[in-house]
Amino acid sequence: MPQTLLFDFPAQIITVPLPDTTLDLQFLINSIRDAEDDLTPGMSYAKIADAFGKQDLGGGVKVGITVVLLNGWRVMFAARPGPETVSVSITGGNFVGEAGANPVAPSLYTQVTTTQSSSATIITPESDTNLVYLVESLRNSHPAFGNVFYWDPYGGNDTNSGLTPSTAVKTFAAGHALASSGNGDVIFCRSTDPGGTTTVNETLVITKHNLKLRGPGDNVKIIPSSTSAPTIGISADNVEVSGFYLETAATGSQNAMTISGNNILIRDLWIGNSRGHGIAVSSSARFRLLTTLINNCQGDGLHFANNTSQALVSKCLINNSVIGIALFGTGLTSNVIENCLIYQNSTYGVDIGTGVENTALRSGNTITGNISGNTRNQGTGTYIETPAGGASETDIASAVWEEVMLSHNVAGSAGKMLQVIRNKAGLAAIKR
Repeated sequence: MPQTLLFDFPAQIITVPLPDTTLDLQFLINSIRDAEDDLTPGMSYAKIADAFGKQDLGGGVKVGITVVLLNGWRVMFAARPGPETVSVSITGGNFVGEAGANPVAPSLYTQVTTTQSSSATIITPESDTNLVYLVESLRNSHPAFGNVFYWDPYGGNDTNSGLTPSTAVKTFAAGHALASSGNGDVIFCRSTDPGGTTTVNETLVITKHNLKLRGPGDNVKIIPSSTSAPTIGISADNVEVSGFYLETAATGSQNAMTISGNNILIRDLWIGNSRGHGIAVSSSARFRLLTTLINNCQGDGLHFANNTSQALVSKCLINNSVIGIALFGTGLTSNVIENCLIYQNSTYGVDIGTGVENTALRSGNTITGNISGNTRNQGTGTYIETPAGGASETDIASAVWEEVMLSHNVAGSAGKMLQVIRNKAGLAAIKR
C-alpha cells in the first residue's frame, strides 16, 4: 500500500514519502482530489490538477488517464541519503505540466523515470483475458485458457507464488501443485543459468488434465538422478509438453517419456541416451508427436503398446535405437506415421506386430539403413507408401555417411561429430 502523499501548498510541491519508489497516476489524482476537498475554507488555493481519460472503449479497454499539473505544481520524491542514486518512477498513464512545464521537482540522490503511455488505453483484467483467448485460439491444438505459472529451475524458489517470471518456483513439482486439473493452466519453464544451459535433475510427473508445459528449447536439459521413474510421466488427458531436451538417469532402465493419457501433444523435444524407450505410449487415443528428435535409446525410439489409437507421428527424426517405431500389442488401430526420417536403428525402422490394425506410413517418410530391415509388417490393413530408398544416388551417399558414423561412433571422434551435425540438419529440415 503506498504511503500518503504530502502536500506543501505554499511551495506547490507534492512529496512521495520514503520508502516509496513508484507513484501511480490514478493514486496521484485521487490524493489530489482528497487534498482539495479537505482544504478549509474549501478551495483556498487554485486547482492543483486536471485529469482526462478512462472512457470505456468496450471489451474491457479504456482510454488511458492523463494527469496535468496546473499553476506550477510539481511532484517530488523524498530525498535519499546517498551516496547511491535510487531509481524511482511515475507510471499508469500520461503525466505532464501545464503549457509544457516540467511536472517533476528534483531531489537528492533520486533519478525519476516517467513511463508515458504510447497509446492512450488502459488494459484491464477483462481485456487481458480477451487477449489470452485471442492468442491461444490461433494455436492448431491444445490452447491454454487457464492460469499461467512460471518455473525457473536455476533462479526460482518454491516459496514463491509462481505468478510472474520474477516470482517463479524452483521445482516442477511446486508448479504442478499450483495448477488446477481441467483448468487449461500453463507452466512456462525459464532458462536463467548464466552458463547458457539449465539442467533439471528431478523427474516430472503430470497428473492434472489439460495442463500445458512449455519450455524454451534444448537449453533446458531434464536429466534426472533418480532411476525409479521415467524422466516425464503423463497419466492425464489433454496435456502438452514442448521445448525441452530429455535423457534418463545414466543407470537403470527407465523411459525418457511414458504416456497413458488421451489427446496428448508432444512437440519440439530432443530425446537422447534413454536407458529404455525414448517414448512409450499405451492406453492413449489421439496422441500427437511432432518435430521431435529421438536417438541413442537402448530400447525403441517410439514404442506403441496396448490400446493406442489414432496417433499421429509427423516430421520426426528417429535413429540409433533398437526399433525406430514399434507397434506391438492389442487394441492398436488407425495410427499414422508421416514425413519422418527413420534410419540406422539396430533392427527395424518401423515394426508392426500381429493384430495391429490400419497403420498408415504415408506422405514422404524416409526409412533407410536400418539393420534388420526398413519395415516389417505383420499387421492387418497396413498401408505403406513407398519410402525414399533403393539404389539411388541419395541412398549411396547415405550409406557412405553411415559407414563413417558406424565406424567412428566414439564421443569426440570425427564420425560422432558428423553424426551430431547430420541429426541437427535433418531435424531443421523437417521442421521447415
